[in-house]
Amino acid sequence: MKKTIRITLLLGAVLALGAFLAGCGESGKEEEEGKTSFQIGCMPLNEPAVQAISDMLKEKGYDMEVVVFDGNNLPAIALKDGSIDGLMLNHLPWIKTFNAQNGSELVMVKPYMYASIFGLYSSKHDSVADIPNGGTITISNDPDNMQRSLKLLEKVGLIKLGEKKGEFYTTLDIAENKKNLKFSEVETTATAASYKDVDATIAFSSVMKNAGIDAFSYIADDGQSVNYPTGLVVNKGTEGETWVKAVLEVTQSAEFKKKFDEIFQGAYVMYSELEK
Repeated sequence: MKKTIRITLLLGAVLALGAFLAGCGESGKEEEEGKTSFQIGCMPLNEPAVQAISDMLKEKGYDMEVVVFDGNNLPAIALKDGSIDGLMLNHLPWIKTFNAQNGSELVMVKPYMYASIFGLYSSKHDSVADIPNGGTITISNDPDNMQRSLKLLEKVGLIKLGEKKGEFYTTLDIAENKKNLKFSEVETTATAASYKDVDATIAFSSVMKNAGIDAFSYIADDGQSVNYPTGLVVNKGTEGETWVKAVLEVTQSAEFKKKFDEIFQGAYVMYSELEK
């Protein structure tokens, strides 16, 4: 009887040890392969492209949940706080400014994905010269895009900027405004909303297209899109993870680029095309 008990105990110990080692093996395997489920934030204006990435990743065994926000800064806040794993929305200078203002370490991973045209649009006037004295122009209210808007207005001769008082140009830095233009400052994604009510609006072509307005109807553009890339943004330290590499592989594929062009019809431009 004692012999039987010893054998039973020994067998139980062996089985327990085997189960433990097997569990360690599975854990190690999972760690080596990396996670396969993750969340990416975006907004309605670029959701179709982000969803296309998710669909293509399913074939590779990944479950990418697309989380759609209704504010331009909300995905970055969620990523900083760890509520999502990445985002695709804001351009690189915007991300850098967000980091500086929020103490975050968000990183846009190369290769970059796309960029948008930044133009001056008007439903009332056919040229810059037609914008009247006392006219109103809608511009973005965040630092990077406000500065970009003001530089575009200076480029086309509507204003002259003076010395920059802070890190970014603001309307307070306008040194010359011969037409006494007024400026309506709104969130970047809301710039198309006032299109028919103001004399002109400065907006991304993607925002205009999302609002049902011809993305190529601008009367001027700044020609700086190559300096404002958009791509996958993650928290520093996760750039080398397997799922990140899988996302980048999809976004650089010929299949995705074809789908991307079908969706946006030029309102967004693949960054690889801008670099040529």
